[in-house]
Amino acid sequence: MGQRMKAILLASLFFILTTAVGNTESNNFVSIAPEPKGSAWWLRAEFHPLDVEVRGIPVGKIRATWCKATEFRKDLFPPGTEGDLEHSGRLSFTVDGSFDGSKTRQTALVGAYEACTGKKGSFLLVLAWPQGRAPVVRFIREMDMPFGMLTVSTDSTLIVSHCMGCDHVTKFKWDKSRRGFVHIPNEPY
Repeated sequence: MGQRMKAILLASLFFILTTAVGNTESNNFVSIAPEPKGSAWWLRAEFHPLDVEVRGIPVGKIRATWCKATEFRKDLFPPGTEGDLEHSGRLSFTVDGSFDGSKTRQTALVGAYEACTGKKGSFLLVLAWPQGRAPVVRFIREMDMPFGMLTVSTDSTLIVSHCMGCDHVTKFKWDKSRRGFVHIPNEPY
């Protein structure tokens, strides 16, 4: 077999393997139980975090007790969920803004984590992007609810919606006097 043929076969094998690994990861991140059929898919979803870093930050630097975390992205969700995700109104998995009133650009995102003990849950992470420097964890909050999508109110309150089309939300707002994000009791938004 000639060198050219070996190179073509090797390239083909690499393509097949990388495609299979990519598809395996997206299909393994979310599993949706078939029952109870009357429940929405996000209530039946179980998340299996895959990554050891989020946005370039090692998981252990986000939370020392975590071994894996994966930021929610539409491409990680199985077929059949895209309609709900595409038509979720103002909700998304990530939002950019200045949630603490500073001039530093920030990104809020939601995802799933797995602690080294095996405990799983979702999280809200706010990253600050200081100009010319690596991102900084501004806020992290573990949540017991497995699913979440984000929106931001006009007063920069971060709202994590744990379902689509309902009012089960968790809210966080920057408190200048405490110099941190605080949980806001639920009220209609």
